[in-house]
Amino acid sequence: MKHLANALTISRLVLCVPVAIIFAIYGFNTVGMILFIIACVTDMIDGTIARAATNGKGTKFGQTFDSIADFSMVAVAAFFIIDKMASGTLLLLCYAGFAYFVFAALVGFIKHKSINMIIIHTYLMRALGYILFIWVVVHWVAVVLLEGPQLITDIYTIFVIVTIFLLTTEEILISLLLKGPSSDIRTIFHIKQENLKFEGKEKS
Repeated sequence: MKHLANALTISRLVLCVPVAIIFAIYGFNTVGMILFIIACVTDMIDGTIARAATNGKGTKFGQTFDSIADFSMVAVAAFFIIDKMASGTLLLLCYAGFAYFVFAALVGFIKHKSINMIIIHTYLMRALGYILFIWVVVHWVAVVLLEGPQLITDIYTIFVIVTIFLLTTEEILISLLLKGPSSDIRTIFHIKQENLKFEGKEKS
């Protein structure tokens, strides 16, 4: 089971490449969307399978490469958002949000010297995965298939940007306040509990 979880994580990382290439060259199309949806589905189930196979602990391989794969998926989704913006202001906000996201990943990696800290699996980060998935699907259906106005997706994009700034701020604070690497901390309010674990390890 844990090998299946690791395989799903790797498949998500691999799928990011053709999805990005397809959308960069051809825009939104059926083949790219199918690959993107498959990649998102692996993100939804690989962690569950890994925890079920390891009594809730997960695997070291999965913890490391899951963060890299998640970051890649966010980058691909950010490309969709940035590429489709008609408004100059909204476009700048998209660039700013993605740059801030990358900055948070660097803070976690540099402070803790751990790839696991590139993306912390907080509740907000998990929510962002679903939010980005919905954004891409909504845009594909509303704008590409139905050829409707982009107003709905522009409004949703603002919601995405706000979410990115909130979760990124939380991740930066978590990275700075944690005494050691822990990519599975759920919220900023769990820092004290996590730091107590590190203190216990240091004493033993």
